[in-house]
Amino acid sequence: MLEFLLAHYRGILAFHVVAIISWMAGILYLYRLLIYASERRAEHEKIEDLLQTMTRRLWKAITLPAMIAAWAAGLSMVSANPSLFTMGWFHVKFFCVILLTISTIYAGFLVKKVQARESLPTGKALRYLNEVPTLLMIIIVIVVITHPWA
Repeated sequence: MLEFLLAHYRGILAFHVVAIISWMAGILYLYRLLIYASERRAEHEKIEDLLQTMTRRLWKAITLPAMIAAWAAGLSMVSANPSLFTMGWFHVKFFCVILLTISTIYAGFLVKKVQARESLPTGKALRYLNEVPTLLMIIIVIVVITHPWA
């Protein structure tokens, strides 16, 4: 297995990057749709139905599969190169990815609330939550590119 991972490391890395781009696109748009769902609750039933469909499809077809793919590719690369765990920057990245995963799972929980037509956090609270993935992405990109604490 290790030989396979080492032989295909660059391909796995490319897949990892594509999965992360998809994950970030999905989670950022998903929080935006949740804001709309929170603020447009009683406006019109057709709008609510549309937001239910959009959030469900975005969650099931893009965000969740992309997160799983990013984790699978990332863990494969770590398996092929366990020395990453000795580098300080990697610890920061890994911690941020865990926080990003928690943020994503919480968004999935909110999608279920949209589907059940239950109340959501306020639009203002969701706007703050929408910034969390962006800040984590910035930190991750900086530490991966600059390798501080190497």
